[in-house]
Amino acid sequence: MRFFQRYILACSVLLAVALRVAAQNAEGVSANADSVAVDSVGADGQRIRVAVLTCTAGDELYSKFGHTALLVQRNGEEDGRVYNYGCFDYNADSFVMNFVLGHTDYILGAESYSLFIYRYGYMGVGVDEQELNLTNEEAERLVTLLEKNLLPENQVYRYNWLYNNCTEKARDIVEMAVDGKVAYEREETDITVREMLRGCLEDVPWESFGIDMILGEEIDRPTDKRVRMFLPAFYMDEVEKAVKVKEGAPLVKGKQQIIQAQNIVEKPSFWLSPTFVFIVLFVVVCLVSAAEHRMWHNWVGIDVFLHTVQGIAGVLVAFLFFFSEHPAVDSNWLVIIFNPIPLLYAVWLSYCKRKRRTNVLAYINLGVLVGFLVTMFVCRQSFNMAMYFIVLSLLTRAVAQSYNAYRRIK
Repeated sequence: MRFFQRYILACSVLLAVALRVAAQNAEGVSANADSVAVDSVGADGQRIRVAVLTCTAGDELYSKFGHTALLVQRNGEEDGRVYNYGCFDYNADSFVMNFVLGHTDYILGAESYSLFIYRYGYMGVGVDEQELNLTNEEAERLVTLLEKNLLPENQVYRYNWLYNNCTEKARDIVEMAVDGKVAYEREETDITVREMLRGCLEDVPWESFGIDMILGEEIDRPTDKRVRMFLPAFYMDEVEKAVKVKEGAPLVKGKQQIIQAQNIVEKPSFWLSPTFVFIVLFVVVCLVSAAEHRMWHNWVGIDVFLHTVQGIAGVLVAFLFFFSEHPAVDSNWLVIIFNPIPLLYAVWLSYCKRKRRTNVLAYINLGVLVGFLVTMFVCRQSFNMAMYFIVLSLLTRAVAQSYNAYRRIK
């Protein structure tokens, strides 16, 4: 049952998110060369060492985006406490449905450093550590804030994969602890959120296709670097060159690799990619349509199949569009053609074939698909390459259906 719930959760992010989703989450400017790093000593005389831990991508979909946690160690102890904003309860009531709806409550958890390192090392995931350059007051303040958030009444927060995820929660609490502001001075980039997601999913093209399918125009709009810190690797790079404005001191005073990533990323075969599969579908559709024209025959079976699959996928896209609170799902132009209506159209096609009636709705279907193809080239949303071949396949069959209706081929 737990495996099934994890699979459904991964699909939810894929079908949206993902997500742990979507779920989780990277360079900055050189600091003043004359600034001095200060050891953090608590009020009780104990030295407090605080570090940002950034985990590399794992093999599972939910871990493809990496992860961020905070380490606190006292008096140079080898072990310490790791604070992790990425915890949640799979067994909570209606967890999967709440995740799909965007009503996802995550939890701040804490565990020993040794257990954290063992767990990620066992998974073959790499871990980088950036020791923060905090004063004694700042380190104490950070620990106090973390412990306060760890209380049962404060432990739960509403997770948002783009604007309030575990990496951003770690970033925000560090900023709250620092005396003054933190300036992220890394050179600006115009990369979009969708491009960042695709970069994380290069080795899993079908998952990338699924996420592209459910996330809309919002993640293709220009964003500032603060939003892009949802990704752990991006936040790690920003922290590296961040500066504490009041002191003119670097935020990071040391960096080391704790665990080297062991998992090997293999380049996927193009022959199994969504793009190739849907190119093949498009070729098949063209051949069937040409044969129909030559034989003066209407093969409705392929249309029923295509519109049934279109409608099933449309149920998910439309549900997320209208009911989910996840970001970007409600700006998805694909909802024009991916919605439950094609399921009804598939039934109508079967009815017309069985009763030998003319498909008078073929012209409406053709108009919608032509309009959407134009929309794909004029709207801001970036579509997966495979989606163009899906639309072309549906459009080819719409032309064939309209021709058969015009010629009254039943």
